[in-house]
Amino acid sequence: MSISYLNKQVIDQIAAGEVVERPSHLVKELIENAIDAGSTKIEVRFDNGGRDIVVQDNGKGIAPSELALALDRHSTSKISEYEDIWNLSSYGFRGEALASISAVSDFEIISRQPDSKTAHSVQSKFGEKSDVATTQLPVGTLVRVSQLFENTPVRIKFLKTASYEHSLIKQVIKAMALINYKVEFKVFDGPKMVFQTPQAATLKERAQWLFGDENVFSASKQVDGFEVEAVFMSPYAVERNSKNIWVFVQNRWVQDKMIQSAVMESYKNLLMHGEYPRVVININCPKDFVDINIHPAKSQVKFSDTQKVFRLVYHTLEKALSSGPWKEMVAASVPLADGHSAEMTTETMTMSSMTMPIHHSTQSSFKDPQLFSAQFQKKVFPAPQLFADRQMPIPTEGSKAAPVMASTQAANENVYWQQYQVIGQVDLTYIVCQNAEKMVLVDQHAAHERVLFERLLHHYKNGSIGIQKLLIPLSMDLEVDQVELLLKHQEQLDKIGIQIEQTGPASICILGIPTEIKENGVLKLIHQFINESEAVSTSYVFENRVKDFVATLACHSAIRAGQSLSQFEMEKLLADMDEYPLSSFCPHGRPVNLEFSFKYLEKEFGRIN
Repeated sequence: MSISYLNKQVIDQIAAGEVVERPSHLVKELIENAIDAGSTKIEVRFDNGGRDIVVQDNGKGIAPSELALALDRHSTSKISEYEDIWNLSSYGFRGEALASISAVSDFEIISRQPDSKTAHSVQSKFGEKSDVATTQLPVGTLVRVSQLFENTPVRIKFLKTASYEHSLIKQVIKAMALINYKVEFKVFDGPKMVFQTPQAATLKERAQWLFGDENVFSASKQVDGFEVEAVFMSPYAVERNSKNIWVFVQNRWVQDKMIQSAVMESYKNLLMHGEYPRVVININCPKDFVDINIHPAKSQVKFSDTQKVFRLVYHTLEKALSSGPWKEMVAASVPLADGHSAEMTTETMTMSSMTMPIHHSTQSSFKDPQLFSAQFQKKVFPAPQLFADRQMPIPTEGSKAAPVMASTQAANENVYWQQYQVIGQVDLTYIVCQNAEKMVLVDQHAAHERVLFERLLHHYKNGSIGIQKLLIPLSMDLEVDQVELLLKHQEQLDKIGIQIEQTGPASICILGIPTEIKENGVLKLIHQFINESEAVSTSYVFENRVKDFVATLACHSAIRAGQSLSQFEMEKLLADMDEYPLSSFCPHGRPVNLEFSFKYLEKEFGRIN
């Protein structure tokens, strides 16, 4: 075949595939045009797997003399010179969207400007334009697309089911509605309206609509011309995929694995494997710092310094999460007990000794067999008191339990866990407690693991880790290169509370370990450190793995399942949990507690309907 020029129609059909790969991309382009036109209301209708689409807005419209020109490739009102790309204040700039869409569909555009009494329209049937005609329409623009890809059957073949394509369209509209929170959206799937978003004042307010929950929190950070806004839900609200991690750069919805990685890293010690948070990240940065012109669909961007962006996102979100704002909301919503029923007080329970032997038994450790069944039938509970001093005398066998807290102190100190009355243990693994509204089961290992993790991490960051010297040093036989690796990082190990000394070419001894940490946990950490260091080819950065190492120490040093706890020990663990906002999750993301409202229990037992 000889070389020849392609005709315009073929060129347009090929180019359309770069901008409009599937119906959801078309919807995104049309909504962006509507927003660029200053619209405050946008209505989207789609049907037939997204091959029939209508988008109508109340924007400023298009002049009749420019309406036909809008369907020509590379015609745009957004830029006039290449340098304008770096100072964009609009979504579109290439002038390709309408030309691409009209080349592969039966297309009509109708538009009316505010100072005009009539509207004007242009039709294009698979690239063949009609003349401009007069018609009627409220101020704004309406784009009607039907028979999408009819003249490119290969593209139809690659579309999936109608329900799948519709789900992608709705995801795109949600993204555009989320970041353009001042715009009202109405969305119809066929004849049915699937959602409507009223105008919102803030990104947080619109996120509350998106997530269907008022318990949404926000944080922001501004530095050197960068602004990061994060809107997020608690780690209790998780997904099985990343579809509710929404990333925006310069108010554009983008797919950026680096930013998603920063989000996941900030949630690292709060979620289990396979869980994803609900988060919105919006980054605004100097215009010369980011290139938005690297993908035809503008779904990807390129930063001049990706690590700077990663750190900004991570530190903004991690700092907000570390304060556990959802905990204050929960604590404030829980009414404290104010009854005075004698049989409800903790004085009916006796204390075991403070020794903590491990009993591998399934027996419950309730001191009064009748206490469990009787108390959950009541609705009024006493106001337990908080033991005032952590250094209180250790109770002896047979002594009465110290009350947990006073309601007045609860109001003043904003405690949460201490407002629960400890009942006992189940399976020597779960602490059972209650307040006026619910019963709570606390996983003693997960709870203590989080306490140790937070405490050790805090001391590490402040350079104040306590060290306990070992009477008999722990010996470790290793490979020569492994010993050299440990000695190379001896300063970092010292900082985390592990003191080592070389005793031979292929052996070391451990002289000191962090206070509250068991020897087994230290041995596990050293092996983990060696294995991970050997697995990477580049220089191993200790600081990047500190949280994982601290989690290992905490996990192997925490109270174990099957370990008997005294009443005082259980109460002290709850009091320790109040020191740390993230105490509802172990460092590996497992939940620490399960809650059962008395209303739920009464329904399950058929006491109420």
